Amino acid sequence: MSKTTTYNNPFAQQSAGTRPFVAALLTSQIAGLTMAVVVMAVFTLFLGKGPIFPVQVIGSIVFGEAAVNGFHAGAFLAGLVVHQGVALFWGGVFGCLAIAAKIHTAPRALALGLIVATISMVDTYILVPMAMDALHGVDIWNREVPIFWNWAAHAVFGLSYILYPKILSRLEK
Repeated sequence: MSKTTTYNNPFAQQSAGTRPFVAALLTSQIAGLTMAVVVMAVFTLFLGKGPIFPVQVIGSIVFGEAAVNGFHAGAFLAGLVVHQGVALFWGGVFGCLAIAAKIHTAPRALALGLIVATISMVDTYILVPMAMDALHGVDIWNREVPIFWNWAAHAVFGLSYILYPKILSRLEK
């Protein structure tokens, strides 16, 4: 007698309203990592810095100037956590909007992703400068990251939401 192993999707047990939100959160993590890899490549290829430098710049919110002076493991780890945490927050925003707008297609997910990514630039223009100035007396992020590349990175984040319908469909199986 042979036994058949079946795959049980733990998300399939969730309500139809929960799966889109979970799909948005999962997509946000992929989008955040994609954005990070692109920014790491940009800093290496175009800005003359090492690939982990932009992650350390994010970590400077915790460690200040020390984060950008050579390799700083704590800043690198803090940068990853902060970056993916922020991506998760914007994934939640995307999820709420996607549920409200009944987003199920790649073109609509892409459009909403780009809208959310544009709105997320509030971090660059308002939140990060306020936090950096309050904590360290200088906005290290905006000093170290050219605004063009910041916009480009956020566009990559938004474009990555084209994956949302595919991730959603995988959760529904």
